[in-house]
Amino acid sequence: MDEILDRFIQAAPVAVLVRGTLGRILADTTLDDLFDRVAQGQYTRELTFSTLVKLMVKVTFGTHDSVHAAYRHTAGIPVSITAVYDKLAGVETAVSEALVRETAHALSDLLQALPGPPAEALPGLRLRTLDGNFLAGTAHRLACLRHCGAAALPGMALVVRDGRTGLLTNIVPCADAYTSERSLSPEILALVQANDLWMADRNFCTLDYLAGFDERQAYFLVRHHKGTHLHPLGEEKYLGKNPTGKIYEQQVRAGWFACRCIIIKLNEPLRDGTTEIRLLTNVPTTKAGARQLAALYRTRWQIETAFQELTVNLCCEINTLGYPKAALFAFALACVAYNVLVVTQATLQSGQGKQRVAEELSSYHVATEMATVCEGLAIAVPAEVWQRLIGMTVQEFAAWMHRIAKGLDLQRYRKNKRGPKKPTIVKRTRRGAHRSTARVLAEQAQSP
Repeated sequence: MDEILDRFIQAAPVAVLVRGTLGRILADTTLDDLFDRVAQGQYTRELTFSTLVKLMVKVTFGTHDSVHAAYRHTAGIPVSITAVYDKLAGVETAVSEALVRETAHALSDLLQALPGPPAEALPGLRLRTLDGNFLAGTAHRLACLRHCGAAALPGMALVVRDGRTGLLTNIVPCADAYTSERSLSPEILALVQANDLWMADRNFCTLDYLAGFDERQAYFLVRHHKGTHLHPLGEEKYLGKNPTGKIYEQQVRAGWFACRCIIIKLNEPLRDGTTEIRLLTNVPTTKAGARQLAALYRTRWQIETAFQELTVNLCCEINTLGYPKAALFAFALACVAYNVLVVTQATLQSGQGKQRVAEELSSYHVATEMATVCEGLAIAVPAEVWQRLIGMTVQEFAAWMHRIAKGLDLQRYRKNKRGPKKPTIVKRTRRGAHRSTARVLAEQAQSP
């Protein structure tokens, strides 16, 4: 059986790394124990939580394009497809939240065991990036939605990204898609620990969030929103330049507490016409200067990139799952899958070099290999082989992954880079207008 696994390691090494990591964090006993501890209303009769997760993983990685298709190609499920959908519709948001939290903790230990573990962006502070994600509209499959032409929104979730590891460590799912990100401050503040540094965009610039971070002896770096009034406590001080503009700093009072206001006067306005960005922070100058914090805030785009990966390369929004709890459970599983890909990328960096992997690795080709090879791995390699990998210690498993990463050919996973796009002017047309591509090409061929 080791010979069969070795063949897969030679032909599809990344798929083996992902499959082995999934086997460790999504073991049957681990998942069923999580469900028994967290679930309040649901219970297990015939369909176990571990079976449901493994079914949904096939959809998340794109092996099958729907839950029904995955069900038809999965043996050993003791219930009907209707029962599967009923189980999905009732998965509690607390279970989805715990699934992301506990698997992220296990993957963080694995990252720490790899050669060259990641370091904090600011020594002594744990960077946490916060942002919200609203799930796209689903098909109108529910009876109550069939006579409505508006989009059916299944929910939203706040997501927390760990700045050191790049893992999505927590989600706060909410079934009501109309929920404001600001109203979930109690759930977020419950996650705050001393010496955290929370970075967020201006939607989170409220006194509830800012004062909550400060009261818990944590720090914040949040873009200012005009709804939060600032009272100057001193003059603006010029501190130099960075690639985007001139940097100033001013002491201000927001509500009942004082903080620093970092002002970046941009060289070029943003797309919405903004000419300056104001960042509020309570980080002492002894821990980080204004220029350092301004540069750190520019890394906030990394959580936006994670959302793009969840949408494009992983199926975080399954169009056929109309029930909010089912859609949020699928989103949570996509976050778990994304974290596995983060660990896989870190493994490749340990074997191929950090800069090379960061510049050349294509997450699209990684996800494509998983989608095409996953079923073959499940069929050809027996469960005993994966069980042996699960039985390894964290250090042994990290060493096994590192050996595979050193021996693989990164060329097959390289990005297809292209030159910059040429600027073009798009002619706006009335709604419903259309063109025949064949005629446009014919006209182009006839033109001198």
